[in-house]
Amino acid sequence: MWIIYKKSDRQIIGVTALGPKDADKNVALAEVVKGSVKPGKLSEYDALQVTDISLARRYMEAFPHRLRVVGDASKPRLVVRDPESFSLFLESDAEDKHPVDGIPEIAADGTSSTLLTITKIDERFTPQKGDGDNEELYLRTDHGIIRDEKGETDINKVKLLQGQARIRLVSEKLKRVATLQVMSVSSHLHEASIRIEFI
Repeated sequence: MWIIYKKSDRQIIGVTALGPKDADKNVALAEVVKGSVKPGKLSEYDALQVTDISLARRYMEAFPHRLRVVGDASKPRLVVRDPESFSLFLESDAEDKHPVDGIPEIAADGTSSTLLTITKIDERFTPQKGDGDNEELYLRTDHGIIRDEKGETDINKVKLLQGQARIRLVSEKLKRVATLQVMSVSSHLHEASIRIEFI
């Protein structure tokens, strides 16, 4: 597999297919550069060959946002940078019975609840499960009551444990749609929200 990049700024513009045999370097360069939005002179570009299949797969997973060319012009090399930003992904165990809106539903009886799972994910939607993934999250809802996972204690914040936390949203006795927000003080961890309908 060939990784094609621009010499001036080291920006990767494309990769060739991963297969049993690579094309000649000049053929690969011409093919990728010609297919780019603003093709320049071939002399403005260079390519790095990756022959190790496991490395090639790793680089393909990181391409385009996390794969970088580093080192001086005589010894360029590829690195996969760590994610720079993360997001929160929210899931509800409540069913969505409406044919269109995609909003989970629970009974508007003041006692029914849904278990919500909060997961920290990176830019490629990969769950983060490290010991350092333990940020404190702040919770807000416009309707209903937020409680701990067991539904015993009212809460307004929760801490991730290896990138995950669970909370409950208890319904009201009015039929309405609640919006629950999950926020962090970290600028690298983007907030998320989910809607739950009380029916």
